This record gives sequence, structure tokens and C-alpha cells, in this order.
Amino acid sequence: MKILRVFAIGLTIFWMAVIFHFSAETGMESHEISDQVTLLFCKVVHRFTGRDLVVSLTAHQYAVLELCFRKMAHMGIYCMLSFSTMLVLFTFPLGMLFRIAVSLIFCVVYACSDEFHQMLVEGRSPKALDVMIDSTGAVTGIIGALLFFCVVYTIYHSHRNRQMRR
Repeated sequence: MKILRVFAIGLTIFWMAVIFHFSAETGMESHEISDQVTLLFCKVVHRFTGRDLVVSLTAHQYAVLELCFRKMAHMGIYCMLSFSTMLVLFTFPLGMLFRIAVSLIFCVVYACSDEFHQMLVEGRSPKALDVMIDSTGAVTGIIGALLFFCVVYTIYHSHRNRQMRR
């Protein structure tokens, strides 16, 4: 259990560092990364469908697509942060509701501090909407962690019951 705890703490710190790194990028750098991801998506769509989105989308539609990828990245990273936080909390004898609350509060506070950090970065600004999107990602990660816990718990107890019957 201690090995899992150390691993989960390391994973949590890793995701916090990833979030901090992305927040430290200037507005221009952040936009360039989003643009590269959007162009990659357009290339994949072109390869599979033959439709060239770069040509067929208006500038506004392309910007909306890019914004969607940016917000999905927010959700995804906070999903991973809350999942790893829940893994840490699973290594302690705590109530499930307490684990959920601690993980969610931790992620929301980190999201708020992330938005504050962006105030200090050129070309970036804090957005309450981003905190809500980050929080949605955190809730998704908590649900994923609970499902993961249920599967592991079921497998463990099924294996243990088989061992006891022998």
C-alpha cells in the first residue's frame, strides 16, 4: 500500500506540474499549441474522410474548434489530477464521501490558483469559466476513480474468496 501511495503522490505532483507548465506559457505559446492540435485533428479528418477542414471551415468555425480542444485539454488534465488524488486517498482508511470531497476541493482550489497564476503571465487572463471546466474534469476523474476502485475491489474480493474456499 505504501508503494501505491508513493506512486499516486508522484502522479499527482506530475499532473500539478503539467498544469503549472501549461499555465506558464504566454498567450501566444498557448495559442500555437492549440493551433497545432487543431491542425493535427484536421489532417486526421482529411486522411479518413477526404474532407479538408482547413479549407472548408470559416475562420470563426476554426476558432471554435480550437477553443473546444483547449477546453477539452483543461478537462482532461484536471480529470487526471483528480483521479491521481483519489488514488492517494484510497491508500488511507477514509470514508468514501470524505475522499470525494477532499479530491474535489483540492482540484477546485488548484484550478483557482492556476487562474491566479495566469494573471501573472503575458497574454493570459483568469477566467471563472475555466475553473468550472476544470471542476467538471475533476468530477469526471473522481467518477473514473470510483469505477476503477469498484473494479479493483471486486477483483480483489473475488480472488480472495476463491483462495479461502480452497
